[in-house]
Amino acid sequence: MSRYTDYAPLTPYLSSSQAAQVALSFDELEKIIVGGLADSAKKYPTMWTNKEESRSWAKSWLDAGRRASLDVKGKRVVFTLDSSLEPSELAADVVDESTPQELTEYVESSLSLERDLEDQIVSHLDSLEPGLTLVSRQVRSDVGILDLLAKDRDGQTVIIELKAGEAKDSSIGQIARYVGWYSEKEGTAPRAILVASGFPQPVRWAAKAIPGLRLVTYQVQFNFEDATVSA
Repeated sequence: MSRYTDYAPLTPYLSSSQAAQVALSFDELEKIIVGGLADSAKKYPTMWTNKEESRSWAKSWLDAGRRASLDVKGKRVVFTLDSSLEPSELAADVVDESTPQELTEYVESSLSLERDLEDQIVSHLDSLEPGLTLVSRQVRSDVGILDLLAKDRDGQTVIIELKAGEAKDSSIGQIARYVGWYSEKEGTAPRAILVASGFPQPVRWAAKAIPGLRLVTYQVQFNFEDATVSA
């Protein structure tokens, strides 16, 4: 960027919110970012690349545990919690010709599914595994935000990670980070459960590298009710 800008104030602003998504209009960003937004930041998604090595200012939202997505038509930027969504994975499933608005809508629908899935699991923890008790949801750690933290019937910590759709290779890496961090923190390794709609064979092989990791699939069930207005 040709003029001086400082994105650092974004970090405490985004960190102060627990919402899965924080959408900031260009006008709002102008007030937060020192020096304001360059015109290119309002037009090109590449200016919001979620890689610090490509865009140094990405550190401001990555340090807050979020990913950025530019919505040109909506004149805003959407910052999504890293644990609720892996945009790099979602983008791989969206054709390159997709507009920022289409990608944002895809992201939002995936987030909604993950939130619903999380609510269902919290309400039926015993169905996931008998004896599980919830400790906390959306737990912040030094290596990311965990979806669910629980204890099993023996008092062992259990990390539960949820994915909308099939699990990717990166999901295993994410679990490994959480397990490693909690092992150091508690002095004993926690167990982990990864919940997704499916697990490709390469992901199943990768999962074998994490002792005690359980892979659990879910199914979405539709119920239909007659909504016809009576005459």
